[in-house]
Amino acid sequence: MRDTIEIEVRIDPDCREPSVLIRTDRKTQEVDNIVYAIENCVESRNPPVAGWREGAVEMLSQREIVRVYVESRKVWLCTEKGTYGFQRSLSFLEQVLNPDRFIRISRFEIVNIRKIAKFDFSMAGTVHILFEDGTVTWAARRYVRALQQAIGRAESGKEE
Repeated sequence: MRDTIEIEVRIDPDCREPSVLIRTDRKTQEVDNIVYAIENCVESRNPPVAGWREGAVEMLSQREIVRVYVESRKVWLCTEKGTYGFQRSLSFLEQVLNPDRFIRISRFEIVNIRKIAKFDFSMAGTVHILFEDGTVTWAARRYVRALQQAIGRAESGKEE
């Protein structure tokens, strides 16, 4: 890793909110560290979520959550580090999670659209979703339109 990095700031009177563009030839740990540092500056908009595992609670950054789902009447948080239990409802989480990053895809699941590797819209009415970590899920038919709109928003304002 280098000791310095080139940083350029452009003042644009038409820009109402700061945005960051990282240009690189590939995604690396250094790029992940830069994104993580920037997101920590605005963490108040994206409060951490308490996940339970092995009798202990761990505060999870929203950035690391891949998906949230209900199974056997319990809410589960899947991250790159593993799966955690959550003590509140999926509806509560839907209110807490950043709507620019998370979208509900069924009655029982919310996903981080920035952790999705691929969408398959080939089956009429449903969407097959493959995450960067290899996890697979399906979007329910009634949530497909909202998912397509979220994909469009994520592409137009993508930070990673």
